[in-house]
Amino acid sequence: MGRADVLVQFGALRYLTEMKQDPDDNSRAHIEGKYLTQEAEYTNTNAPFGQLLVLDLTPKTSSSGTLRVDEVAWLATHRPRGATTDRLVRVGIVTGNRLTPSTYSR
Repeated sequence: MGRADVLVQFGALRYLTEMKQDPDDNSRAHIEGKYLTQEAEYTNTNAPFGQLLVLDLTPKTSSSGTLRVDEVAWLATHRPRGATTDRLVRVGIVTGNRLTPSTYSR
């Protein structure tokens, strides 16, 4: 098993969380395209489930508000070519560079 950022163990089961930061793009397509395969690879020797957290460091100079937690978390699947089992990855974006709430009333 490779080195992961956070490991939680329940008996023989290990759940790995890979943590990344991205200053360029916080879209689901970008995050899955860039980071999903790495996290899924950590599941090859245990339960086919992992977690990926990405700190969104894109600039926030103006906004109509911040997305809710349930709007920036989803379940993604990855299946390597020739594999018979999907690897499930819970993906979440942690919003960084947020504007303060008082900014919206100015």
